[in-house]
Amino acid sequence: MMADSDEQELLSRLFMVRHGESTCNSVHRIAGQRDAPLTFLGRIQAEKVAKGHRGQHFDRIYVSPLTRAYETADIIFGIDTPDADAPEVVVDERLMERDFGSYTLESKSILQRRHGIAEYERAMNADSPTMHGGETFAQFRDRVHAFYEEELLPALRRGEVVCVVSHKYVVELVCRFILDRPADESYDLRLPNSQMLQGDRIHSYVKNENKTMNMVYDWIVVNHPLVFCAGLAAGLIANVAGLRVSTSPYLLLLLLVLASVITMCRIELENARAFVTDRGTLRSVALRYLALPIAFALLVRWFDVGSTSTAAIAAVFLATPSSVVAMTVSRCLGGMIMPTFAQVLLSSLAATVSFSAVLALTLHEDVAPAVAISAATSTGVVTAAYLLVKRLRERSPIRTAKYGERNGYVAVLLLTAFIVLVCLKLDLDGFTTYAPTAAGIAVGLRLIAALLKRRRHVQTLDDYTAMTYPNVFVVVIIAALTDNGPLEQVAIWTLLPMFILSFFDSWYARFLVVAPDDARWPAVLGLPAHRPVRGRPASEGPAADGPHHPSVPAHS
Repeated sequence: MMADSDEQELLSRLFMVRHGESTCNSVHRIAGQRDAPLTFLGRIQAEKVAKGHRGQHFDRIYVSPLTRAYETADIIFGIDTPDADAPEVVVDERLMERDFGSYTLESKSILQRRHGIAEYERAMNADSPTMHGGETFAQFRDRVHAFYEEELLPALRRGEVVCVVSHKYVVELVCRFILDRPADESYDLRLPNSQMLQGDRIHSYVKNENKTMNMVYDWIVVNHPLVFCAGLAAGLIANVAGLRVSTSPYLLLLLLVLASVITMCRIELENARAFVTDRGTLRSVALRYLALPIAFALLVRWFDVGSTSTAAIAAVFLATPSSVVAMTVSRCLGGMIMPTFAQVLLSSLAATVSFSAVLALTLHEDVAPAVAISAATSTGVVTAAYLLVKRLRERSPIRTAKYGERNGYVAVLLLTAFIVLVCLKLDLDGFTTYAPTAAGIAVGLRLIAALLKRRRHVQTLDDYTAMTYPNVFVVVIIAALTDNGPLEQVAIWTLLPMFILSFFDSWYARFLVVAPDDARWPAVLGLPAHRPVRGRPASEGPAADGPHHPSVPAHS
């Protein structure tokens, strides 16, 4: 292990950067050696690194030839437009990400659910029978180790200041070599996109990671239905035991806002316009969240069935916009996430009209208070969270994305706390009165979503997810603010079938998700048919189990 003062001085001249966010990162899929480009945020992240290290002297830059790493290096160091004082740039194919074989372009969450968190981590950091094809870990380790011994260490021992711009698992492997860790100690170091890691700080960085807790955090996010159901069970048990607490709707609203902000921190908001203006999304939102609920509410008003009737309550749920939870569900089921966000945002904006109209027609609230309530609790929450997070991602793109990625479990736990608190005010004696309506609403919304989703489209799963998960949390708050006891009880009871049926959604998603070998992925993710040749030609690159050739400079 490199620990003495000489080695520490040597390592202080080493810097490593994982590439900025790529298109595969944005949809939570594994790129491996597929040549995914940077997203808009990925370029902003690289620009942030460039500003933060302006004036830092570098003698040599080692770069992976894959576009996402090469673009990151170009933004930071201007390697395509070098000047007389520019560092030497070496493009080395040994710095490419591992070829993950059958895992390539798979959803990380699907793999974690299918094989378990521990087995997924083993496959990504070692070998696993669940991964077929690609490179074995020994092949991957050997080529990166050859670069480390033949290129990196000699450059550092010559006194050069060096930066390696590469990929997550390559950087983690170099960290292992530096710390002299055995292979069976490997695990995810949670390296954020574009953060520059200095060699002499690797030990403290690794020390701050906890393998067990990282896996627990992932488990909470991937298995959030189980966590929500556990919250329901805990709340119901406490209720039965006599712990009846009425929580302020404003506290509940705060929990909802915090969960929304954390969830949005980890999605590609910079590309929102492309999805928000999608014609198919606009059509489905107009039909699902405007035409359908207003037409149904008019019928309820025509027949004057009363504000506490099943029909009136169903009309409110039909007008309820999509929940921020739907984005987490999309991520976990293998969706594209951003299309779901577009429906969350658009349905929340539509709620200013539809939700207000339905509240006025069915609950007999004055129009002005109805508009104020819907705007504050639905449209306001989502829009404010969106604008806040968008600003944070502009000002601090690396830290914000890192925060969202690392704290997704906190959003799940906040919503679980919401569920526990509202269950404490549940009327258990009203089970036969409210539970059948709640179950009918949960099933009915899934039927509507199945009918209105686009067929065989890359966004089909997101369509279904967005329309299936209404913002029940907002309905609970609105019911409390309007003092509508029956609506509040149905809303709380609806949480139970909604999350129980999420297990059905996990099964049904297999028929809706876009498979990794789907021919549409290259166009969706901007993957070129052929990887650009940089540095040493690919035909001369090191075979996975063959000898390694020395790298050549891209610029002299």
